[in-house]
Amino acid sequence: MEATTPRRLLLIDDEAMVRTMLTDVLESFGYRVDAAESGEAALERFHAGQYDAVITDLVMPGMNGLEAAERLREFDSVVPVILLTGSAGASAVHEARRAGLKVVYKPVSLSGLKAVVETACEQTA
Repeated sequence: MEATTPRRLLLIDDEAMVRTMLTDVLESFGYRVDAAESGEAALERFHAGQYDAVITDLVMPGMNGLEAAERLREFDSVVPVILLTGSAGASAVHEARRAGLKVVYKPVSLSGLKAVVETACEQTA
């Protein structure tokens, strides 16, 4: 039986505790996770690797999650992007969905997060 390569995810969140927790959870689901503390740092990582999906927080200093997704998609127009938000207004959610992003509200259940990530990764299979 051939071993499968774990799917690679890029996680973007400015809060260290959230990054660590989400990285641990996603790795426990069998994903390889690279984490970035900002949209700017994520762009550097994105150029250096190939990812099956991106998970980004919406509200961050500097480049927010929508801006990061837009910049990432300039280099890979089909990479699935999951936007995590706990405080998004209707206009931000509408803009995210119009851009083809999956919006997930915090606090997110672990089973809900796993399902959303699995679906996103299947899009790149």
